[in-house]
Amino acid sequence: MTEAFDEITVHVLARTIVDREAVRVWLDEMGALEFEIPSDEVVSDPSLLVALSAKQCYMAFQPGLNPNVNKVRKDMLVYLDNVLKQKHGSVLEHAVFTFGINGCSRVFTGEMNRHRAGVGISERSMRYVRYTDIKFWMPECFRKKTGDTEDITCKKKRSRDLLTAQFKSQEKMMALFENIWKKELAPESSFHAKKVLTSAFRRGIGMGVATGGVWTLNLRALRHIIALRTDESAEEEIVHVFKKIGKIMISQVPELFGDFKEINGALVPEYWKV
Repeated sequence: MTEAFDEITVHVLARTIVDREAVRVWLDEMGALEFEIPSDEVVSDPSLLVALSAKQCYMAFQPGLNPNVNKVRKDMLVYLDNVLKQKHGSVLEHAVFTFGINGCSRVFTGEMNRHRAGVGISERSMRYVRYTDIKFWMPECFRKKTGDTEDITCKKKRSRDLLTAQFKSQEKMMALFENIWKKELAPESSFHAKKVLTSAFRRGIGMGVATGGVWTLNLRALRHIIALRTDESAEEEIVHVFKKIGKIMISQVPELFGDFKEINGALVPEYWKV
């Protein structure tokens, strides 16, 4: 058995991509012939979709298209910053990111799955997936850190040892179940029988078991959750995961996440409640 996952991994499986040819046809139909679609080197596709969505709300692609609009912001970065500043958050819901997360626990998913607005969830099943090698993520509060006193370091080591022992005992229990129900769990046995037993066995596994899933979030939800779940008051594992996600978003969509700054370990946006 491995004592713990070295790390929880976060992978961007998919993200919004703009079909620029379709956008050109759409713009021409509205009479926005002068609007030049910026390349993905100028602005990321998710941010471009947000900008296009916002501009069509006011038909603000070019002066004169809407008689009420005499001036338009040509700098896309300035325009997107104003979208955030004006809290025009609904347009951020059109662009999405999909993350594959491995090694997170049921503690994390229990916290994460409370966020439903703008979030799609496909969590790894413990009813269908039978656990034989029970792994877990070691809480950061039990890890040795520079500056720990000898007393604190000793307590952390003892906690790590106790947690490891707990998971080893769970793994032994699962092995006993497997032996008792050997016939019913044989490769040639029915899937239904395996499913019923797997569902029963999972009751002996703690919430800290390493699992995973796929989560799709729109950009508005992402901004909200990153700000909320990297705060020092949030649960430590979800802080750990959303710091990773936040840094991905700042890197990949700087036009709409560049206002986040790390302050005392938290990712804090300049524009709240967009």
